[in-house]
Amino acid sequence: MKEKIIALILMFILMALLPFAAAKCSDNNTSTSTMSTADTPKKPIDNEDYGKTLCALLAAKYDKSYSTEALKALAIILNTNYKVNPNSFSDEDYLIEENTSGSMKEIYSQIKKAADYAKEKTLCINRKALYIPFSPVSNGATVQSDDYSYLQSVASPWDCYCSDFSEDAKCVGVSINGVNYLCKNGATAEDALLWYLPEFEIK
Repeated sequence: MKEKIIALILMFILMALLPFAAAKCSDNNTSTSTMSTADTPKKPIDNEDYGKTLCALLAAKYDKSYSTEALKALAIILNTNYKVNPNSFSDEDYLIEENTSGSMKEIYSQIKKAADYAKEKTLCINRKALYIPFSPVSNGATVQSDDYSYLQSVASPWDCYCSDFSEDAKCVGVSINGVNYLCKNGATAEDALLWYLPEFEIK
């Protein structure tokens, strides 16, 4: 009960900040993203080691700007999507530890922790896991899609603080930069995800 009250208070605070964030959007310029790079992604050879699989999926999507909680949130999305439809991922969606180098090799332990945290958590409606589309950034709100009728449009004005912000950006489901902003401002991975997926629960 205490956790629900805290989550509600956090959501009210975030809603109060919406007008200020929306006003800031018009002042932002677009620029290139800063992504961590490593060697060519490759699908894990041992498909029975699910922990390794989830790590490889998360590593391929890693960005050094992501907070620890945002990384956990992304891991929860990837865990859900892999369990719903593992065939939706191609070889390019994996980056196994053996193929990393430089700074990516150094932070792989952080990726493992986030993957370990998320591997038993899925995003569900009525206890049924559903595929969650996501994009790096939105144009200030997520949009509805006939392909994902179980998702609704939600405000995401803090995306305008992102270096990748574009008024033409189209995001269905979850904005990862929006999640990252919320997490950097006190939200947990779960709180940030449920802002974008208010009809869902995490099981």
